[in-house]
Amino acid sequence: MNDLATATLRKISQRLIPFLFLLYVIAWLDRVNVGFAALQMNSDLKFSSAAFGLGSGIFFAGYCLFEVPSNIILEKVGARLWIARIMVSWGLISAGMMFVRTPATFCVLRFLLGVAEAGFFPGVVYYLSLWYPVRQRARAIAGFMAAIPVTGLIGGPLSGALLGLDGYGGLKGWQWLFLLEGLPAIILGIVVVFYLTDRPEVASWLRADEREWLISELTRERQACPAQHLILEALTNGTVWLLGIIFLLVAAGFYGYSFWSPLIVQSLFRISNLGVGLILGGISAITILCMLLNSAHSDRTNERRIHISIPLSLMGVGFLACAILHQPVLVIAALALVPIGHCSSYGPFWSMPTHFLTGQAAASGVALVATIASVGGFLGPALIGYFKNRTETHTIAFILLGAAALVAGLLSLSLRRSTVSRNQQVE
Repeated sequence: MNDLATATLRKISQRLIPFLFLLYVIAWLDRVNVGFAALQMNSDLKFSSAAFGLGSGIFFAGYCLFEVPSNIILEKVGARLWIARIMVSWGLISAGMMFVRTPATFCVLRFLLGVAEAGFFPGVVYYLSLWYPVRQRARAIAGFMAAIPVTGLIGGPLSGALLGLDGYGGLKGWQWLFLLEGLPAIILGIVVVFYLTDRPEVASWLRADEREWLISELTRERQACPAQHLILEALTNGTVWLLGIIFLLVAAGFYGYSFWSPLIVQSLFRISNLGVGLILGGISAITILCMLLNSAHSDRTNERRIHISIPLSLMGVGFLACAILHQPVLVIAALALVPIGHCSSYGPFWSMPTHFLTGQAAASGVALVATIASVGGFLGPALIGYFKNRTETHTIAFILLGAAALVAGLLSLSLRRSTVSRNQQVE
């Protein structure tokens, strides 16, 4: 890249990535903090493993129903206003989780939380495609999505500490957790309106020559892209569905890990809530490093499928090892492979749809991939809860989730015949 390109992309990254990263930290925290709340909530409200698993996963039913429509609206009205709407609504509902009393209200509020948050993640992925050329996109997406393991790094200890407020002001610790972790989304949602810029054409914080270079580069790539510009074409595109199925298989395992890992760690070591948070925070720290290294190497070598397949296969090995190992330290080491493998695939994977789709097709295509994957988000937690209720162990669920991740790793190799060949036309 020339000096102008380097300076422009650096300026874009410095303005957008830290802010979008912060937003996703809050989004992920509000999505998965129910796993830490369960350390107190399940016993306080007498929730069974099956009831908790169903309520945790039903978030994705609402998410699936509104993901594609939400992203189409975002493309029409602009990211600034629509992301602000998403954040304020999910913050209100997340804070409202403190009023849960029965499995029914738990399920209803989790469903509504999914409806409110629908469109945020694929909307940001689409938004980044408006600012980054293809060859820089995986690193940009990985920088944004590093929020997931970072949330584990800071959110685990934070959630464990908030549970320690149990009894203050007449509220349980899990009620404080939902309230105090829901409020930042409302505040930041308002900030979004004033901070984000919808498109490069109206970015006053870029110099004229920087805007002209970026617009010219992105226009050239779009013109080189195959003629996939209609929403219907994106929604019926075979590669989009293949990407969705791949991530459905691994989302089941990762969300199962996200919602159940606090309970699993506590059962292994019989430690405090804060101790659970610190162990999971340590796993997240390693995950961040692996995630950024894999995405940077993927961009540098201009290769995607192997950088997806190997991490997802590693995730599958982690689940299978958890199923057969019994020594607590070894189980934790194997369990750590789940987020390390899953998160390391993010940058290469989520850069793919915007390589061969543009405009509303890109917005709806990314949303469809996320929607299909979200089915796995429902199945994973529910599956673990069901088998835990029936067998008192996680073994069967771990075997099934591990096998699913290995299949996803193999399917990723088949992207060579579809996505990769299309990418070469752009790159």
